Amino acid sequence: MKLTKLLASVVAVIALTACEDVFEDGSLQPDGSNPALTIRNPTKNQKLAKSSGLRIKLTASDKDKVKELHVRVRAVGGDADHINFTTLPDKKILEFDTLLNANVLPQGDYTLTINATDFRTNVSTDEVLFSVK
Repeated sequence: MKLTKLLASVVAVIALTACEDVFEDGSLQPDGSNPALTIRNPTKNQKLAKSSGLRIKLTASDKDKVKELHVRVRAVGGDADHINFTTLPDKKILEFDTLLNANVLPQGDYTLTINATDFRTNVSTDEVLFSVK
């Protein structure tokens, strides 16, 4: 019985020490190195026809890998998202290129907001204004 308790204690100490090392190392803490993020499409003040769709093309990169990419389209001055989704790329260099249905966007001005988060919780944000005609 004493041997079982001793072994359980040793395992617990090793497990807690391993967890403490991870946090002391700071590997899960922000390191001040935000992901690089560049939106290539749509371009600033681009006018889109609904029939052509909304092509989103961007590059995101980070030495710790891009963990999460959040895409949001909101009318200028509006408070509701027309498009809102997240993808989990798990890549150091992400080339993101997709075509979305623009029929959900009434005529007007919009802001495309992209957030890229790395595995150390550093976040970069980029925005582009565009119009739907």
